[in-house]
Amino acid sequence: MTSNCYIVVDEESKHCFCIDPASEKSEREIEYIEQNGLTLEYIFLTHEHTDHTWGVNALIERFPSVKVVCSEICKQNLAEEFQAYFLFYYDNPDYQYTVCKVDNTVEELKGFLEWRNKTITFFPTPGHSMGSVCIFLNGMLFTGDAIMQTKPYINKRNGSKELFFESAKKVIETFNPETVVFPGHGDSFLLKNYKN
Repeated sequence: MTSNCYIVVDEESKHCFCIDPASEKSEREIEYIEQNGLTLEYIFLTHEHTDHTWGVNALIERFPSVKVVCSEICKQNLAEEFQAYFLFYYDNPDYQYTVCKVDNTVEELKGFLEWRNKTITFFPTPGHSMGSVCIFLNGMLFTGDAIMQTKPYINKRNGSKELFFESAKKVIETFNPETVVFPGHGDSFLLKNYKN
């Protein structure tokens, strides 16, 4: 899948979390984690689309103690997402894939997670999909497909153009313009340079 995956590392403890693993076998992610002696604690999903979740099960298989976190709507929709993607990308309607577990939802965590003396904030951004969230930590905003420098794509099955632009407006109003945006596709950029 041509989407971005991020591994965020706490250098002091050598613990890390992964955002949106989308390669089927997560080979690069596993190699990076193991070669650097890291402990994978969490997998965070910005939304439910398969091009952001396909590698989750491979990471769980290699690192069984890892916890998966996403929004409640994302959790509900994960089981149905594989069908359209694998028919479209691989012309294979019989391929079966779904994320095998979700340990916590953003709502259960009340939108915050204390991690290695830092606070991770989950910011709901419905629009591209109804389960979309952005993830904020220390001046970095991981946006999935909610904020990108490319023309917005709104999923007609479970998205909303109106909510997409409302969410983008809320992000711009909430976060510092110097916040570094790490999108689901394409290169990072400063929030002040965002154009939709």
